[in-house]
Order: sequence, then C-alpha cells, then structure tokens
Amino acid sequence: MATQRSCDVVVVGGGLSGLYAARLLAAAGVDVLVLEAQSRLGGRTLTGHFDDGTFVDDGGQWVSPGQDCIVGLAEELGVGLFPSWSEGATVCWRAGERIVSNDGFLRQDGDATFAAARTAAAALAGMAEMVPPEAPWMAPRAEEWDATTLHEWLVAHVVPMAARRMLATAIEGVFARNSTPPSLLSALLWIRCGDPLTPFLATDDRGPERRFDGGAQQLSLRMADALGKRVICGAAVSHVSQGQGGIHATGMDFSVAARGAIVTVPPALAGRLHYEPPLPALRDHLMQRTPMRWAIKVHCRYPCRFWAEDGLSGQTVSDDGAVRVCADNSPPSGAPGVLVGFIEEAEAFSLAGQSVVDRRAAVLAALVRYFGAQAGEPLEYREKNWGDDPFCRGVDGGYWPEGVWTRYGQALRAPFGLLHWAGTETASIWNGKMEGALLAAKRATAEVLSPTGSRPDA
Repeated sequence: MATQRSCDVVVVGGGLSGLYAARLLAAAGVDVLVLEAQSRLGGRTLTGHFDDGTFVDDGGQWVSPGQDCIVGLAEELGVGLFPSWSEGATVCWRAGERIVSNDGFLRQDGDATFAAARTAAAALAGMAEMVPPEAPWMAPRAEEWDATTLHEWLVAHVVPMAARRMLATAIEGVFARNSTPPSLLSALLWIRCGDPLTPFLATDDRGPERRFDGGAQQLSLRMADALGKRVICGAAVSHVSQGQGGIHATGMDFSVAARGAIVTVPPALAGRLHYEPPLPALRDHLMQRTPMRWAIKVHCRYPCRFWAEDGLSGQTVSDDGAVRVCADNSPPSGAPGVLVGFIEEAEAFSLAGQSVVDRRAAVLAALVRYFGAQAGEPLEYREKNWGDDPFCRGVDGGYWPEGVWTRYGQALRAPFGLLHWAGTETASIWNGKMEGALLAAKRATAEVLSPTGSRPDA
C-alpha cells in the first residue's frame, strides 16, 4: 500500500535549490516536505573522498566574488571557505605546442590578441547591459541576438582565432564546445548576470575563487539535518496533479498531498514528469529544448603538488586531448596534491563508452603533456560521469540554444496554478551556478508565501 503524507508545500528535488527553499519555508512556519529521488542529497553537488580521506568535489565547487547568498548560507551552517590554489603559470597547449604563460590563459597568444579580445569583451558587455535579467526576451534586439549563436558573433566580429577562443572559454567555461551552441542572447544574459568578462574588463583585483573546506555537498547535508524528517530520500516523483483541492505529488509507493509545490529539478528532467492537467505548451516545449551540459569530472591524487614546485598553477587551456581544462584541487593544507580535469562534451561523447582503464589512460596522457612524467603516476584516480547520473544527466546547468529564450523564455519561471519552479536554470542572476540555485529558491519561496502566489485557477 502506498504511503500517504500531507503538508503545506511539497518540494521536488533535494539539491541546493530544493533544500534551501525548504529551509526558508520552514523558517516561515510552513509545513514542508522535500522529495528526493536519489538515495543521496545535494543534486549536482557531490563530495567524495580518496582512500586517504582527502575530500574532492565531484560536482559543483567554486564560489566567485560577489556570490553573497551562498557565502552567507555557508556562514549560517558553519562551513568554511578557502582560496582556490591558483598561483603560478598556466600551461597552454596549442597546435601540438606547449606554452607556459604567467598571464593565465589571456595573454599566451600575445598582446595584440588580448587587445582584440578585450575590445570584443567591451562590446559584448555593452550589449549585455540591454538585456533585462528577469526577462531577456524583452531586450530591444532579442530576436536578432537569439537567432544567432555566440560563436557566430565571435567569427563575425573578432579576427584572431585565439581571441575568439579565449572569449568563448571565458563566457562558457569548460563547456565552450557544447554540441548545440548557445544563442548569443543566452551568452549576453550570462554576461549581464555573472562575471565571465571580469578577466578582460576589471580594473581591480576582485580576489580568488574559493572552495568549501570539506566539500560543497556539506551545505545540502547540513540543511537536510536541520530539516530532519521533512526530507525523504528514495522518493522519485513521477506524477504531479492539481485541482481545487490542492496538489498531489506521487511516485511508485507514495503520495503527498499539499497546498502548493516547488519543482527544482532541471527543465530537461522536469519534462519527464507527468502533469495533470497538462502543462501549457510553452512550458512543455521549453523543457524539450534546454539540453544539459555533459562532462566527466576526473581527479588525480599525488604525493605532493609537484607542479607548484615547477612554478605552475595546475591550470591548463588546451585545444586537444581527453582533458583540456585542469586546475589544482588540492585541500587547504596543500597536501596531497590533487589535479582536477574535465572530459567535456565532444570528448565525453567518445570516451563515455570506453572502459575506466581506457579513460584513465587518455586522461593521464593529457596530464603528462601538460605537467610532465610525474603526472602519469597518480596514487589514485577517480571520476564522475554526470551524463550517466539518472537524476541529473549533466552538470553545471541546462543552457539555451538559438530561439529558445524569445519563443519560450516567458514560461521558465511562470507558476502554473499551485506549481512553482526553482533550480539554478530558473535564476536570473548567476544562472547555472550554485548561487543561482539559492536565488531561484528565494524567488520561488516568495511566490509561494505571497497571498496571491498560489491560485488553482492561475
């Protein structure tokens, strides 16, 4: 017999966004339940450990300057932060040549290339100022910008190939080669609401990115501990129905009746649930058109940070190999030495079907090119294939190809009766980041708590 529960608000998804929404609702005196499909909490944050006990983040991990909400939450929960290891030169691999640059990835191709990139960055920043964060489809040139891709704009306006490459990498991060390119409009939104062009345009040092001492998943685990029995794992929701009597979230062996619901899973996965009555066509088609970014995140543990002894930061930018972006992911003490790399998009497609042994060999071959023979002899290798995760299917966030924002964007956050949407993909600021997940939860919670926020006939 199916277990039946009732509450004021049911939250679907036990990641950062869902648990933070529940935390805010509980603080407001709302009876809330969180339903998490997996046996673990944290969503796209996942902290693991090497055999020696050293923590690593297999999922989201970095906190950028200006991300005040997540820093404040960490303080509330007693989770410390420390600066990412970043001092030293960057290894750049271009057309089979290894170049070591003390100016990060920005100036390895010369001052003229950087100047071209900086000029284009200023132009993009000016265009981004015209994009309303809450409604990018309302930008004056939204239709034009959404009908082309970021990469097409770069080709048309930036002559040096290297300058295009560095701008694409800065704006899209390690996912600069998505199988379905993002639209220019979506890239301008990231610029408007994040910090990707800071390396080109900043006039002062904003400080380093930081990491959580002990891992990012702690935030979710500690929020869940405080919520106690309000959080239920192993509860995969398959149906969401609503009517005048309220809303029901049901799965294989449970049913929860509530007065409202917040769905926090990515749009691509939210579209797999069955809704009654059916969702508006705009929302349904939106969920069909927001693919997830695919990456296999790999970590290698070494006795020490040998690359630092050579004056290297552990950071790489490459145009070839299984792993093209690397960083130093060592713990606060600096020992052991840990390198993190990303098998992203095109490489993930080809390597995911191979054995762990073959992937490890491909990863180590790339690391040896960047850092020398010592990189080929890690004490331990570990990986997390986010494409294989059945309840995430990707990492970092869904993204918007051509035409999605202007045709379907208005449905992204619009409540449907008693049903509200959260998750980092619905954030107007820091979209796709951990900070965005929290801000989206704040917005959805405010909707639920509003006297006019939950209407069965909406």
